[in-house]
Amino acid sequence: MMATTVGQQQLVAARAAFAEGDVQSLAVLPLPLQHSWQRSRAAGVQPGQEPYYPPLQGDGLRLRDPEDRRLARCVQPELEQLWAAFGGRGWTMFCANREGLVIAQQAHGLEDAPLLRPIQVGRRLGEAEIGTTAPAVSLADDVPALVRGNEHYLQRFAPVFCLSEPLHDLDGQVCGAIDITGLGERDPALLQGYFRQAALASENRLFQGLSDVHLLAVQHDPRWLATPLQGLLAVQEDGQLRAANRVARRLLGLPRRGPLPLLSMETVFAGASAAQRRRLLQPGPAHRVRLGEGSAVYLQHLRAPRAPRTRVAAAAVAVADVPLRQQQREAARRAAQAAEGNLSLAARQLGISRTTLYKLLRD
Repeated sequence: MMATTVGQQQLVAARAAFAEGDVQSLAVLPLPLQHSWQRSRAAGVQPGQEPYYPPLQGDGLRLRDPEDRRLARCVQPELEQLWAAFGGRGWTMFCANREGLVIAQQAHGLEDAPLLRPIQVGRRLGEAEIGTTAPAVSLADDVPALVRGNEHYLQRFAPVFCLSEPLHDLDGQVCGAIDITGLGERDPALLQGYFRQAALASENRLFQGLSDVHLLAVQHDPRWLATPLQGLLAVQEDGQLRAANRVARRLLGLPRRGPLPLLSMETVFAGASAAQRRRLLQPGPAHRVRLGEGSAVYLQHLRAPRAPRTRVAAAAVAVADVPLRQQQREAARRAAQAAEGNLSLAARQLGISRTTLYKLLRD
């Protein structure tokens, strides 16, 4: 994560000098922030101007893009948990997509600080609109980012602290960022650890949405299986590797970013014995698989490909006697009971937001 010990007055002077064309003044900033200041100026943003906020896309509630809706569903449970730990008046947490559009949010409310009010679902917060921010840096450079005080390109944001973590899609490309923004100071090292785990958990939910693959978990330490730190592999029925999360890519020496090359499971686990390779796509407990000389991982088969729902089954659901809303209310009630009143846990298990769960329980 980027950090700086440069004094605020020195940053103010650097900003003024940069506005006058002195590129050397950027040397007081970490390199990703230097690049962001340059992009902000290239977009025509002036340090002394007020931030420009484009109109909301849609009504601020319904996202148009199905990819945005999918990512928002994966991120929302993590935002709720982070908010419960670190949220409060003068702070907001949100997820932006790869274009800087806010697609999910936790906030105190509209009565909160004026600087935070424009941050809403459906609002684009890019460098061309408001200059350097942590999510803009994460999206551009695929790095955890910290921007506080006068590290912001706009003078207006001098009171603001923001910290973000990038999110990656199934191809290992940056698809968004999760962020905490507020007035005041927080412990960046502590927050970054929690936000990184939240990002990993959100990315893992994207894998859970794949229905036509085997889903495998891998880790050197079996205690990290079933946690956000597990590696995930999506494997086709023919044994070809379709996708791997960032933990699995690192564990198995795969490309860190971008689509994977065409690889079979036999190639990925070339150091495994014949018996171990036969078990790769078979259900069962976690087992040790040799990678090479002195190296091994524990692998667990989590799920086989789901059979596609037939047209007859789909029609049966459509004509079910019980109304959909009633089914949803009953599922919410059962989940809340199973979670012993822990509504955040119940909402995560159902794959819905806590707000939606509240509404179903109140109906």
